[in-house]
Amino acid sequence: MTMKNIIISILTILLISCNSNISEDKSEYESRGDIKIFDEKANKFVTSEFKIDLLADSLYLAEGPLWVEKLNSLLFTQVASNKIFSWNENDGLSVYMDSSGYTGIVPAEPDGILGSNGMTLDSNGNLILTQHGDRRISKLIDWGTSNSSFETIIDNYDGKLFNSPNDLVYATNGDLYFTDPPYGFGLEKLLTSSLKEQPVNGVYKLAKNGDLSLLIDDITLPNGIAISPDNKTLYVNNSDVDNPFITKFDITESGLENREIFFDGTELTKTNEGWFDGIKVHSSGTVFSTGPGGVFIIDSDGNHLATIGTTSIALNCAFGKDEKSLYITAFDYLARVAIK
Repeated sequence: MTMKNIIISILTILLISCNSNISEDKSEYESRGDIKIFDEKANKFVTSEFKIDLLADSLYLAEGPLWVEKLNSLLFTQVASNKIFSWNENDGLSVYMDSSGYTGIVPAEPDGILGSNGMTLDSNGNLILTQHGDRRISKLIDWGTSNSSFETIIDNYDGKLFNSPNDLVYATNGDLYFTDPPYGFGLEKLLTSSLKEQPVNGVYKLAKNGDLSLLIDDITLPNGIAISPDNKTLYVNNSDVDNPFITKFDITESGLENREIFFDGTELTKTNEGWFDGIKVHSSGTVFSTGPGGVFIIDSDGNHLATIGTTSIALNCAFGKDEKSLYITAFDYLARVAIK
């Protein structure tokens, strides 16, 4: 499938979503999708009998899920509508924040995908988020109040604005790794926007001391990013369906070394919709990554153990409290599956 085909498919889905209302059923959850087991090692986490709960549907580019313990809630972004949503068992779905990714501080494409995307917490519990429209990574100040505002953490490399920071992850030493593809410019101008200042779609590290470095400049559409529990391995997803790979690197004091393809999705893209987008690593070192057909469970050696199948393209995932569940944001719905 070419990038043009992907863009057409996405626009069709978004058009349908625009005419839908956000809804959710808090009483009894419908099941959506199924689980396919390819290796018995997957049974440590799920079985084919596990139900995938539909928590909310008729969404609109759901992304960036993050379980926030102090809220006892899942936060996730709706990139195309510039909002952050909250979901929990008691209250269901609600809008947590408007104007979460674009506040008008820099020029933007009129048809851009301008909302916030990936979110994480820093070591002090602050909400850190990528903002497509504002083209920066920010900290949310006074979050959860009417006085909340954004404080820029980083917005440029070498004096040039980022494209649209997409996903991010902290190492335990406080270094922040993030990806910067051009999705914020919109699908029609993904590769042609005159607003693009960076010559590459990069992967960066913002060191705890404030030093910023470009680590990778040749992954075509870097997207999801994650770090192994021992902080020795960095995983980067390429969301380009013509180069469908998860790449891993050794994290060293001098940067990244020993680059290798961790997982090759070439064959799977021929028979399944989707691409490698969001990625998380379980405390066991097992990788959970969105991919063609759903969310893949992959062991640390790159073996495909199972797929948590979705009926809409899976965009991201996040573990719930104590890793007892996995939340999945798809194009138009939010789902959850129990984890052993």
